[in-house]
Amino acid sequence: MKLLSFYLLVFNFQLHNASETPNVIGIWTCSDKDCKVEIYKNGNSYEAKLIWARKEIDEKGKPKLDIKNPDPTKRNLPIIGSKTLWNAQYNPATGYFENATAYRNGRYFCGKFKLNNNGSLTIIGYHCNFKFLKFSDTWTRVNTH
Repeated sequence: MKLLSFYLLVFNFQLHNASETPNVIGIWTCSDKDCKVEIYKNGNSYEAKLIWARKEIDEKGKPKLDIKNPDPTKRNLPIIGSKTLWNAQYNPATGYFENATAYRNGRYFCGKFKLNNNGSLTIIGYHCNFKFLKFSDTWTRVNTH
């Protein structure tokens, strides 16, 4: 009887953990190590902002402006510090944070991301109107300690 109770306890614990949202909050670096993104929770969804990017610094060491932004009122804002992802919501059935919208270089993309067993983050994106034009990247969590 004790053995059965133990198995039920372990099974219940595994079910509970399987439905928990993986912890993706923190700072991540892209595979080329030329950018850092901070993922954070906002209400029931996850968002991200660009906190550093080698290509987004000008020759004087200052952040470049978002001159390609489709919204003319945002073209004088620095790219670094801007929101790059929003509306990502965790789907426990697939293990992905889905329905995300991302912004990069004046374009909007759709996509999803997943925390892997090894602690890396797999990003899958695509042009929102052409889902067959996919790209992917693997990000690594930045140790902030």
